[in-house]
Amino acid sequence: MASSASGIIEEDIFCLSCVTSTRDSDTTERVCLAAEGFGSRVCFLENTSSKDVPPDISVCSFVLEQALSVRALQEMVSSSSPESTAAQSGHRTLLYGHAILLRHLHSNMYLSCLSTSSSNDKLAFDVGLKEKAQGESCWWTIHPASKQRSEGEKVRVGDDLILVSVSSERYLHIGSGSMVIASFQQTLWTVNPMSSGAYRLKSVGKSSLREK
Repeated sequence: MASSASGIIEEDIFCLSCVTSTRDSDTTERVCLAAEGFGSRVCFLENTSSKDVPPDISVCSFVLEQALSVRALQEMVSSSSPESTAAQSGHRTLLYGHAILLRHLHSNMYLSCLSTSSSNDKLAFDVGLKEKAQGESCWWTIHPASKQRSEGEKVRVGDDLILVSVSSERYLHIGSGSMVIASFQQTLWTVNPMSSGAYRLKSVGKSSLREK
């Protein structure tokens, strides 16, 4: 069992989950951000609360490939040699206010704010996967949902958090049905760690499996 004080570092694998109301609105269910990466690249919600149908966690797993300050990201995007900043990444601890790059484990593609809009919300954009992490569309800033946390503090396991697209300045949000969109409406997400990147490098002090 992971401690509530546990932090997130680069190369950790985790799911992003949230609670949503069912169609009859009388009950709630926990769902995870998911994507296939083969065929349709648009993200969707995987129900993890069903007692009858086990969830496919493989489509819900994301790797924290990189975490940077917003200033460092801006320098990287404007630079003709982004590899110089990428080379600085190691096992940096994730802090609120960081810009993050999330790689979908199953497809090896990157969580992105797309330029298309399939939602009834005409101000929203689709969220899906891109093969290459180019420009700002694949980057998201992470912010605390609770007043007990502030920018610059370590993101801890179990925190409710908000993700904002760097390119569109919209929130990662639940749309209608099982859609996931970038919208001006907020959704609170929870990080559910699955595997520590530090353990895979045999660093001391990190467990191989974390559970919410």
